[in-house]
This record gives sequence, C-alpha cells and structure tokens, in this order.
Amino acid sequence: MTSKTTTTTKFKFKVEKLDGKSNFLLWKMRVTSLPVKEGTHKTLLGIEKPPKMEDDKWNDIDFRAKATIMPIR
Repeated sequence: MTSKTTTTTKFKFKVEKLDGKSNFLLWKMRVTSLPVKEGTHKTLLGIEKPPKMEDDKWNDIDFRAKATIMPIR
C-alpha cells in the first residue's frame, strides 16, 4: 500500500491511499480529520461565514480545506 503525505502550514499528515482493500471507514475518518486539525473544517460543513470575517479570509480557508482533501495525481 502506498502512502501520501499531506503538508499544511502547521502539520504534516500521512494518510495511505485507498486501494479498495483497506477499511474504507477508517480511511474516511483519517481523511476527514485533516481539515479539523488545520482548522478549515467549518467551510466543508456548510457553516456560514462569520459576519465579522472578511470574505477573502473565509475563501482562503475554504480553498485550503478543499486542497487538503483533494487527491493529487
């Protein structure tokens, strides 16, 4: 099984690629915890932007969250 390392500005994570033989639920839990660890998960949950936060900052958090879970080929 190969693994992929995801590096964020604060943390380094290692999540194995899903190969169809692994436990999907465990893999899903690991992948979905990445945005939580880097504090970008609220954008993925559909939570509205806090009124005091600038649009650019919210969009930056949103893009970082999506980039964290997007597969790299």
